[in-house]
Amino acid sequence: MDRYENYANTIVKDLLSLRVGDALSINTDERDVDFAKTIARIALAVTDVTVKIVVIEKGKPLQVLEFDPQPPAHLPTGYAMLRLSHKGKRNLEGKILDIVVEPTDMGAIQKLGHLAEPVVLGRRIAVPWCVVDVFDEDDLEAWQALERKISYNISNLGLVSEYRMQRLNESEIVRMRIAGEGTDFTFDVPEETLFYGGNQELASGRQFLSSMDFDRLSFLADRKSAGGFFTADVVVLGKRQKVRFEFEDGYLVSHSPSPELDRLLSFDENLKRVGFISLMDNEIIVNLGGAVTDALRVLPPNEEELPEFFNTSLYTLRCVLPSDCDVEATDIRGIGLNLMTDGLFTE
Repeated sequence: MDRYENYANTIVKDLLSLRVGDALSINTDERDVDFAKTIARIALAVTDVTVKIVVIEKGKPLQVLEFDPQPPAHLPTGYAMLRLSHKGKRNLEGKILDIVVEPTDMGAIQKLGHLAEPVVLGRRIAVPWCVVDVFDEDDLEAWQALERKISYNISNLGLVSEYRMQRLNESEIVRMRIAGEGTDFTFDVPEETLFYGGNQELASGRQFLSSMDFDRLSFLADRKSAGGFFTADVVVLGKRQKVRFEFEDGYLVSHSPSPELDRLLSFDENLKRVGFISLMDNEIIVNLGGAVTDALRVLPPNEEELPEFFNTSLYTLRCVLPSDCDVEATDIRGIGLNLMTDGLFTE
């Protein structure tokens, strides 16, 4: 079984957990249509319902392809959504430096990975959904990392992730510190927020995994609380860099020299504040800019009533910290908790 076939089986059966009667819709860029067709073929054997592939370019549908099961087929009894996100090493790296990216050019900003998740209030997706990465054929490092994860028992890993998420949500954490080589970074965790991961449960009780990084736990940081410094790998306007960031009173006050970073940060002052943090074994990410509503315990009725700690920037910068950092937490009673040692969860 080739890597695409194996990956497609994982998406259909382990992540979305499709059932008979699920009408799957796949959104993809044109370059990944062949992989989408592989997923559609495998999904048809499970769901026995027409699968749609929506080919998208710059956010607009180019065409819709439909794949029908052999008659007699089932009528749709539910729906599921899948988004293929291409993560090509050479998509825009180097090329984007030859043009000036404007803060209003959301198409270019999205391709560069600097568009924050939209703030969606008052509604949740009521069907199984998933976003998965697709890599260039010759990006062996990315494919090997993906294949290692596929080779694990995903069901068991999902249970471990769910246990960690529940434990952290019960711990009443209010402050964290990330420490390691080139890093001593602190921030507050608002009490009105949740840790969340790839484990999803619909109102109906149906469960699914929303990405291959289902064991990644994310949470909000108070945008006005960050202090200290960290060194991180970043991709800024298509250029890979190692940057040292320094914060005071929640605000980025200095960073390593970088014309690209200066340009990006000029788009929005709130991009100089933390939005949310993500933790996974051997991966610690500080996301500057836009925050995520999934981490709010209660969704407000409109954006004007979002809490003060929530970062509403339209833009984001993904900062990958050294993978061997320690993560310490303090709960509401002042008791210290050791969450990660050398980049690994302690439980």
